[in-house]
Amino acid sequence: MTATSRTAVDPHAVIGELVAAVEPDLPPETVRKAIGQAVRSKSAAVRLVQALEADPELMTSGRAEGPASVERFIRALTELGAAHVVRPPCSRCGRLRPLGSIGGSGRRVCSSCSGSDNRKGAGSGWACAICGNGDTPRYGLDRTGREVCRTCYKTQCTEDPGADLLGYLDGLALGLDEAVLRTVIAEVTGGNTSVTRRLLWDLQNQPGLLTGQAHHHGPKTVLLVNRLHEAGANGVPAPKCPHCDRAVRLSHSINRLRVCGTCYNHAKAEPCKWCGRNRPVAGRDDTGAPICNTCRNKEPSYQEKCVVCGRVEGVGARTADGPICAVCRKPPVVQCGSCGKVRACLFAWTDSPRCRTCSRKLEPCTDCGRLKTVAARTPRGPICENCWEQAPEAHKPCKQCGTVERLFHFGLCWRCAGDRQLRKLLTPPDGKPRPELDKIVDALLNHNPRRALLYLRESPTATRLVTDLAAGTCELTHEALDARMISQKDMAVDYFRAVLVSAGFLPVRDEYMARLERWIEHKTAAIEDPEDHRLITAYARWDRIARIRRRARGKPISAFVQDVTQTRIAKAITFLAWIKEQGQTLATCRQPLIDLWLVSENHQGPYIAGPFVSWAVRSKFASGISIPTRPRRIFHRPLDAEERWDIARGLLHDDSFETKDRVAGLMVLLYGQFPARTCRLTTAHVIHDENGVALRLNKTPLRLPPPLDGLVLQLVDIANDHQRTVMSNDLNAPWLFPTQRPGKPLGSKQLSRRLRKIGLPAEAGRCAALLDLCTQMPPAVLQRLLGISPSAAERWAAGAVRTAYAAEVARRS
Repeated sequence: MTATSRTAVDPHAVIGELVAAVEPDLPPETVRKAIGQAVRSKSAAVRLVQALEADPELMTSGRAEGPASVERFIRALTELGAAHVVRPPCSRCGRLRPLGSIGGSGRRVCSSCSGSDNRKGAGSGWACAICGNGDTPRYGLDRTGREVCRTCYKTQCTEDPGADLLGYLDGLALGLDEAVLRTVIAEVTGGNTSVTRRLLWDLQNQPGLLTGQAHHHGPKTVLLVNRLHEAGANGVPAPKCPHCDRAVRLSHSINRLRVCGTCYNHAKAEPCKWCGRNRPVAGRDDTGAPICNTCRNKEPSYQEKCVVCGRVEGVGARTADGPICAVCRKPPVVQCGSCGKVRACLFAWTDSPRCRTCSRKLEPCTDCGRLKTVAARTPRGPICENCWEQAPEAHKPCKQCGTVERLFHFGLCWRCAGDRQLRKLLTPPDGKPRPELDKIVDALLNHNPRRALLYLRESPTATRLVTDLAAGTCELTHEALDARMISQKDMAVDYFRAVLVSAGFLPVRDEYMARLERWIEHKTAAIEDPEDHRLITAYARWDRIARIRRRARGKPISAFVQDVTQTRIAKAITFLAWIKEQGQTLATCRQPLIDLWLVSENHQGPYIAGPFVSWAVRSKFASGISIPTRPRRIFHRPLDAEERWDIARGLLHDDSFETKDRVAGLMVLLYGQFPARTCRLTTAHVIHDENGVALRLNKTPLRLPPPLDGLVLQLVDIANDHQRTVMSNDLNAPWLFPTQRPGKPLGSKQLSRRLRKIGLPAEAGRCAALLDLCTQMPPAVLQRLLGISPSAAERWAAGAVRTAYAAEVARRS
């Protein structure tokens, strides 16, 4: 084996031999550690070997020459205890600092000296293009593209370039609202004053940038034109590649022109060393010959041992465990068992491989029979995603704990993968263990490791939150978590908050009330008119919030209350804006204008503004106006008696339905309960004694007949599995209808949706149940058992004929 081939095959061994000649007492493990700190890939290690073999004295002479990896390697060796190697200082200032650049003399310099060279233009005779002073540092390019000093640059700057850019775009008649333009500018510039100023200067110097010439400038200009085009700006076409004339992403630059990736690859293509084709350069061999991406895996300097299969192959991807080859990373190319084409196929190890196109075709599932996308193919036949979760073929033993279940990745189950990922993210920067962080990991794993892993993989907010908790930059408080939310409903932060509350790390709070208050602050902050801002703030705080707190009496509110309140406040904001469009104010508004509001077709739900108008009249902000109660336009026809009892019998005896759906449906069909009340039942509402099972819906417990009592007890057993979780109710009792978020009940909308899926219209079933119950008992009895209001009980009784109850009373007398 020649020296060159050995360098390409095993560069780490060659580096070890070179270091051993200088540092005979240094252990090989230390040398390997230093190599890992200096270079990250095998090809970089090959270049390091080539530099050290070309000049072996680089390790002992202290000369700041060679590639940057030489200085990094020598620095790592000295930090690990090497005594004979000499770390090179900066060739300009002489300080021992990282040498990442090359100075004018051809030797390596530190970042400070490199920046000084760039600013002063060493050896180039630079002078400011305006004042002519060559002693001051170069600061930047002015609005005409000339290199100027700081003083001359600042004379051309305005105080608020963002406002200037907004005014310039607003004056171009683009057909966009000012709010849309503000959003576009903020998204493109990110609040950076320099970027905003440069965009303004480019647009002023060349107005044609918005009409097809954006590729002559930088990526921010292209991004601005793209966002304006997507927003529907008049006369602003999408930027096109100047080479191929396609409206695609201009991700590269050739001769100061923004071009697409395809044209850039064509322009930079060279004949490949192995195949001879003119292809984009993906790497170079020891002699500098170009290699294309397809042939790069053939070059020994780019081949490493795969941690999955153990073969020495080209690196397809790098993971936390090490490099993996392209075969282990991508599906193998075989003949598809469906279309017969040779493609990269999934399930290639089975008798029926499928390419990605065929895998997306809908086929009947072997287990459920429904026409769905195939998730797996087994000897029994194709299986859909839902059935694959429970299929025995999908369950395999975990490499770490041996648990047989559907694995997450790299042969690990959800819990083992979550434990590794969470402990990696929750490790403090100093590496010292902190007991509270270990408890947080245990809480996330004990509740639902799968959900935690999915949030960490898909939500950058969740990953940033966990790493900040480990670094100590995020306090463990509700206020700190609120500040981390990127939207009003950040599901990742809400889930982690629920886990921390259930584990006792955070105190229990009324989460829906907190969401409502945050929403009010966000909504009122967006109101520009001071008078409208004052009115909406007073209405939200002193009428809506105060009313909710009085009715809640210290108990947590429901999601339904939050949604209704938000709808009414939003409609009040719309109402005030509509009045202003009519040239009136709330104080000058009269009833004819209210009548016009009620019949206007420009908005929906005009009656929702009624509570706001009533409050405004009571508070002396308006007079002589009112919005009547919304007429009931939707009438739910009760279920037919036979259909009602057919559904009820199915829920009582059919085990194919989930227990929670069976109990919720029977509460609607038998006792006329709202889904909103049913989903907030806890184990404290269930009474189990020698007389049987009763459910406390109001003052008088309601005795449940079999088999409904057994179903309720099954829910109690399921709920007691979460009894260690802190619950968001005043009794801290487990919910009968819990969700995947710890301590939270199922929402009324979710429960109604589940009932519709099993064929039960909740409102029609509730109407039929109440009408039937009113024929069997008086309204007062109905009110004490079911918890409905006396007036509602009277209204239902007025629509029912209690012939059976009258006959029974007659028999008693």
